[in-house]
Amino acid sequence: MLLVMSGLAQTPGKGLVLVLIGPPGSGKTTQAEFLTKKYHLPVLTADSGMSNEQFDVRLKVLNSGKGFIIDGYPATHAQAQHLAVVVKQLNLPSPIIIQLDVPDDVVRQRLAGKEKPEALEKRLSGYHKEMDLIRRYYPQGDIWTVIGTRPPQEVSGTIEMLIQDRKP
Repeated sequence: MLLVMSGLAQTPGKGLVLVLIGPPGSGKTTQAEFLTKKYHLPVLTADSGMSNEQFDVRLKVLNSGKGFIIDGYPATHAQAQHLAVVVKQLNLPSPIIIQLDVPDDVVRQRLAGKEKPEALEKRLSGYHKEMDLIRRYYPQGDIWTVIGTRPPQEVSGTIEMLIQDRKP
């Protein structure tokens, strides 16, 4: 089964807010690139140390009313709370949240040689701790989990199917 959980969605072009979350090396940026080409939406790529204020500034620049893709935010429970406030303040539709599910051993293989093992282990530990909190923050069904170990085009196809199949 490709989908683990179901969630909310909107029609592309009607203010689509698509959020891609997952561990380091899970393919968030790759998927953001595929999806921005398909839907012609800007991408806000969040750095690991991005503050809420920096996020707000970048989001306001991107927010044209058509929608956008967020790559890697929220990465913490506090960021999930902040995103909910911003969505409400800007009168945006509820985001479609896609979690790319990639096991830690695959992440280690993908990032071998690109990151020091100690640093990666720290990032993975932090990711799992925060993801548990983020999952508790969002009501049941607000996060779609997509298997991220398949070829990137298949993962992208699954995400596109989720978006298209959930038209209001």
